Amino acid sequence: MRYISEDGKDLKPVWISSQETESPEKILPEFWRNYTIVDCRFFLWQMLSTSISAEGQHVDASPGEQLYFFENLVVYLEASFVLDQHRSLSKAKAGERDHIEPRESSGELESSERRPNRGSLPKKLNKRLKRLSIWHRDGFDDPYAILDSFFDAYDLTSFKARLYDILQVCCQEKYYDKGCPADVLYLLEKVESIINVAYLILSGEKEKRLTKAKPSAEVTCKAGVGPEAEIELPAGTIQFLTEFFEYKSLKKWKQELNRICLYSLSSQSAQEWGVYIDLLTLYQLVGRLSETAFDLRKNKSALV
Repeated sequence: MRYISEDGKDLKPVWISSQETESPEKILPEFWRNYTIVDCRFFLWQMLSTSISAEGQHVDASPGEQLYFFENLVVYLEASFVLDQHRSLSKAKAGERDHIEPRESSGELESSERRPNRGSLPKKLNKRLKRLSIWHRDGFDDPYAILDSFFDAYDLTSFKARLYDILQVCCQEKYYDKGCPADVLYLLEKVESIINVAYLILSGEKEKRLTKAKPSAEVTCKAGVGPEAEIELPAGTIQFLTEFFEYKSLKKWKQELNRICLYSLSSQSAQEWGVYIDLLTLYQLVGRLSETAFDLRKNKSALV
């Protein structure tokens, strides 16, 4: 964020993923679903007036709300930048594209139609995860890579300790002060990432069971079903993941993470606003989810 360079190779997005860079136009409506133009003026004015004030004046937006708005605003700006580049490139090569597209379109269409049958992530599942994700933007095609990223950031002991500290302040009249606000956002982003992995794995297990229940002729004809599709997860893992999403749906888990972010970075407690957060159950479930993720990473063959 602090790096400033006018070199052409540095003029590129850093907050949106490579997948989002390919379709930046999908990000812009999402921003305006979260914020109105009035919200934008409000947050920008609060952030500006506080930063230039030497008197520590009262702010009506909590650190969590300001950081969340800042993150979304940066993503919106990067998406707008990429979209503008795409438009400029389209105009510059309009004549050339008219000659190339008729010859290549059929081949591209065929390959894109065949792609879902090669065992890739189902479009509906990918779309749902993207739509519900709050912070996690690194793609969903490789659950093992997501787990690698999680355990590159934390070991089990440090993760549970930080999670406990963050949950603890949600119901106290103080905010998280054992680091900076970005630490809270980073940890919750990582929690969201392993929730996504759990959802992917459980969805894969359900898909395998449906496939096995179909007639054998239909199963053999289905493309993309290879030896890896026959790998069985431990029964205890499947049972826990099922219970995890029975306690809260994927959407409800994301909403809960958002509330934890809000109240851990606010000096007002959740109870003060009439919000009940079952901290003990959340700590137990998320802690056990991290242990399950650790076991799955150790045994890569158990991943879908």
